[in-house]
Amino acid sequence: MRKLTIILSILVIVTVGIVVFTSKEDGITQIDVETLQNRLENEEITLLDVRELDEYEGGHIEGAVNAPLSSLNETELPYAKDEPIYIICRSGNRSAQAAELLQDRGYTEIYDVSGGMIAWEQR
Repeated sequence: MRKLTIILSILVIVTVGIVVFTSKEDGITQIDVETLQNRLENEEITLLDVRELDEYEGGHIEGAVNAPLSSLNETELPYAKDEPIYIICRSGNRSAQAAELLQDRGYTEIYDVSGGMIAWEQR
């Protein structure tokens, strides 16, 4: 039991370290699903789900807005450029692409949810 506690503690420290050190100074910050859940419970946030419509309709986080990456180039988002935007997809790949796209458009506070819906469903 003691070894398990030590291993779990090390994993938590490593995870926090990864989040801190992979946070970019360029306006895109990686967060985990536990942080997202906390913010959903305690703040009113804008969460974009960049999966395709059929994926979104198959199950999504309550309050998430579907904005598929495939059409995000043609879509003008109705959010202020300095408003925090949280982005999630299935595994984290498309959300990273969407985060870079939004950054290129001038959004300054972007949170990319690492692990995506896979991690969300496993929490």
